[in-house]
Amino acid sequence: MPTILTTRATITLPNRPPMLRRTAPAALAGLFAIGLAGCAVAPPYQAPHTTAPARYTATPLAHKTVNASGTAQQLTTGPAPAHWWRNFHSRSLDALIEKGFAQSPTLAASRATLRQYDYLARAAGAANFPSVGAGASGERQRAISQLTGQPLTYDTFVGQLNVSYNPDIFGALRYASDSAAAQAQAQRFELQAAYQTLAGNITTTALQAASYRAQTRAMQAILDRQRRALKLVKDKYRLGAAPYSDVLSQRSTVASTEASLAGLRQSLATSRHLLATLTGQYPADLSTDLPRLGTLTLPTKIPVSLPSDLVQARPDVQAAEAALRATYAKYGLAYAQRFPSFALTAAFGRGAPTIADLGKSTFNFWNIALNASATLFDAGALKDKSEAAKAAVAASAANYRSTVLQAFRQVADGLRALDNDAAALKARKSALADADAALKIVSNQYRLGGVDFQTLLTAQTTASQARIAYVQALAQRYADTAALYVALGGRAWPATDSSSSTTPPSHS
Repeated sequence: MPTILTTRATITLPNRPPMLRRTAPAALAGLFAIGLAGCAVAPPYQAPHTTAPARYTATPLAHKTVNASGTAQQLTTGPAPAHWWRNFHSRSLDALIEKGFAQSPTLAASRATLRQYDYLARAAGAANFPSVGAGASGERQRAISQLTGQPLTYDTFVGQLNVSYNPDIFGALRYASDSAAAQAQAQRFELQAAYQTLAGNITTTALQAASYRAQTRAMQAILDRQRRALKLVKDKYRLGAAPYSDVLSQRSTVASTEASLAGLRQSLATSRHLLATLTGQYPADLSTDLPRLGTLTLPTKIPVSLPSDLVQARPDVQAAEAALRATYAKYGLAYAQRFPSFALTAAFGRGAPTIADLGKSTFNFWNIALNASATLFDAGALKDKSEAAKAAVAASAANYRSTVLQAFRQVADGLRALDNDAAALKARKSALADADAALKIVSNQYRLGGVDFQTLLTAQTTASQARIAYVQALAQRYADTAALYVALGGRAWPATDSSSSTTPPSHS
C-alpha cells in the first residue's frame, strides 16, 4: 500500500507580549487579504458555443398549411407563448393542467429537490467566510500542596471565543461553491422542464382520451348500422333471397366490431386513469368533465422562434448547460486540491476560579495560528482524480450537445407534422365522404337486389375504416400542435417558480 506523506506547518502566537498585541491585528488582516486574493488554478470556464442553423428543416417550410376541415394553420415569427395550452380554448383542459400543477407528486418532489440544492449551495458558499464559535468549560481539581502537604481543591471556569478561516489561496472553496450553485441552477431548470413536460403529457393524454371517446361513438354508430344490415340479411334469408353464408358473414362482422369497440373503451379507461395519475388523483376521483374533440379550438397561428433563440427558450437545454458548469467547477476543485491548503485560527478567552469572576480580568489568554498542509506523495491519486473530473467535463459537454440536437429535431418534427397532418386530415375527410356516399348507394342497391352481399360487406368495412381514420387524424393534428408548443419551449411554469435565490457561478 502506498504511503501518503503530509507536511503540516503551524505558526502559533503565544500569550501576549506587548509587541504581538500590536502586530496581531495587522497579521490577521494580512492573512485575510491573502485568502480573499486567492487565485483559481484551473482554466476559466467557457460556455459552449452552439452554431444554430439558419432553419429548422432541410427544405423551406410553407408559411401556411392546407385548409383541412375548414382550418388552416399559419406559421409566424416570435417566441413560443406562455401557457400555450390555453390556445385550445378548453376550460376542461385548463382545469386539468392547473390541477396537475397543484397536486402532481412529481412536481412536489422536484420543488423539494430544488430547495435542497439551494440550501446546499448556500452552505457551500458559507465556507468562503470565517466561522465564529464560543465555548465554556468548568472543572474542579484536587492536588497536594507542595508547601503544606495538604490536599488542595480548587475550581477553574473558562470562557472563550474561537474564530477559524480557510484562506482560499488556490480557489478550492470557490470551485466547490460554484459547483453547488450550478447544480442548484440546473435543478431550477429541471423544475421548469418538469412543468413543461407535465403540461405536455396532460394535454396529449387528454387529447388521446378525446380521440378514444370520439372513436367509440363512431364505432358504436358503425355497429348500429351493421346490426341493421344483419337484420336485413336475415330477412332476405328467410325469404330465400340470400344464402345463409351471408348471415354468417354479417354476424362475424358485427362480432368483430363489438370486439373493436371493447378495445376502444379499454383504451379510453386507460387514458383516463393516466390523467388521474398525472393530476395527482386516484382513478376513482377523476372528474368526468374531460375535453372533447368537438369542443377544442385548433390554434391557427403558431409563433415559431428563430433557431438562434431556441437554446435559451428550452429549459432542458439550459439545465444541461448548468450541469456542464457544475461539472467544470468540480474539475477545478479536483485540480485545486493538488495544491497546499491553509487554515487560520484564533482564540480569545478568560479564566477564573468562579463563574462570577469571569467578567474580571483574572486570567486572559489568546492565540493565533496559521496551519498549512500539502500532500507530498499519494501515488498519483490526486492527479488521476483531476483527470477523471476533466473527462467528466468532456462527457457533460457531449450531453449538452446531444440535448441541443434533440431540441432541434423535435421542433423540426413538429413543423413538418403541421403540414402533413393538415394534408392527411383533408384526405381522410374526402375519403370518409366518398365511403359514406358509396355505402349509402350500395345499401340501397342490396336492399333492391342489385348487388350481392359481399359488395355490401366491402362498402361497410371501407366506411368504418374511413370514419375511424378521420377521427384519428383529427386528434393527431391537435396532439402534434401541442407537441410543437412544447418543443419550442413555451413557458409553462408559474412565475413564482422561475426565480432563484442561488447566485450563478462566479468563474467565467
